[in-house]
Amino acid sequence: MPVKAESAVLAEATTRSPHGFRATVSSVIGFALDLYDLYVIVFVAPAIAAVFFPLENTALALAGSYVALAATLIMRPIGAALMGVIGDRHGRKRAMVVALLGVGCVTALMGMLPGAQAIGVAAPLLLLLLRLVQGLFVGGVFASTLTLATESVPARWRGLVSGVVGGGGTALGSLLAALALFATTRIFPGEAFNEWGWRVMFLAGGLPVLVSVLVMKYVEESPLWSAKPDRVASPLAPLLTRGPHRKVLAANIAVVFGVATFFLLTLGLLPSFLQVVNGLSVATVSVILVWVNLGAFVFAPLSGHLSERYGRRRVLLCASAVNMVALPCLYMWLAEVASPVMVALPALLLSGLTIAAFGPLPIFLNERFPTSIRASGTALSINGGFALAGLVPAVVNALSGGPAQLPVYVAVGLVLAGVVTVATLSRTSEPRRGLT
Repeated sequence: MPVKAESAVLAEATTRSPHGFRATVSSVIGFALDLYDLYVIVFVAPAIAAVFFPLENTALALAGSYVALAATLIMRPIGAALMGVIGDRHGRKRAMVVALLGVGCVTALMGMLPGAQAIGVAAPLLLLLLRLVQGLFVGGVFASTLTLATESVPARWRGLVSGVVGGGGTALGSLLAALALFATTRIFPGEAFNEWGWRVMFLAGGLPVLVSVLVMKYVEESPLWSAKPDRVASPLAPLLTRGPHRKVLAANIAVVFGVATFFLLTLGLLPSFLQVVNGLSVATVSVILVWVNLGAFVFAPLSGHLSERYGRRRVLLCASAVNMVALPCLYMWLAEVASPVMVALPALLLSGLTIAAFGPLPIFLNERFPTSIRASGTALSINGGFALAGLVPAVVNALSGGPAQLPVYVAVGLVLAGVVTVATLSRTSEPRRGLT
């Protein structure tokens, strides 16, 4: 289709507000429920450690929980490849429905697993198996939500929508998990939470099944994808063979690795950190996380919108540079306070600054690939980066040896992540504005 004709089709489609609104809302909810699965396992990591990895050394038991998290992140690139091809060849909407169905079913199954006391070593093995399968579907959520939303709205709103989906969805997923933690710790206090409460949180993760049905019924396909009837036979080939797209993919993975490490060592590690280092109860942590995520929600849409004015790369570079310095300092501050009230401020700043780096990330990745391979390229970029970053929390917990040294190793990990991101972005050109 000629460029002018294609632009006319896209302009007409994306100015229909119900279409863009539904695509954005469904993408935010889908992304949030996907990250709910990620947050649940880190929010209840101590309970998972007690049920599936009953070791005397608390740090090693927690490391076992984060290995289960890493298993999902490692499988995400494979899921991204599979679901990205579906998204590029058969539509973003279809990929989103398949991915959400899978995520919902597998998350609920994890809540039904017997523990190590019941079936021994088979318990952690089954948990790891389900986490591996989960990674396949989670990779598909990234392939669909991050492209469907930005392709369905007018160009002037793409930065804001990028922040709403990428960062707002991240904060919403954390908020939903925090609310679930808040409710279950009150319904199942004390040891009852380790026995039943964490299971209820996973069973609630079956909600994406319902969302997938609603997406199928009410959300339209991406107008930009629909305007290109000629499909690439193998969307992965340009990304994995020699050529400019492979170099772009490699740089993207490095950028995402840094941003994902910020995320996993702040929002991901924070619940366990507050329990293990600050000595707060699960119930107290759940209250802090609810307020922290409500406050952090505004950071990503703001940074995403700023990228419309100052450029995707520039805003992402500034956010990463600030995080490289500020996040380690905030963690060292956090380790010195014990009062829930005093914990709230550094926790809010940790979450807000991390979320801000997510604002321009989806549209930064989207604009570096053409429509024909965008779902695959974006999905491989973000899932490849997350797969590498997924190993960091387990390594940090294992090396720390205990709560006393944990803040130091977290700070080192954050600085190294910042160095990778800032160095890569400094050598990367600003993506050409617009989706083609």
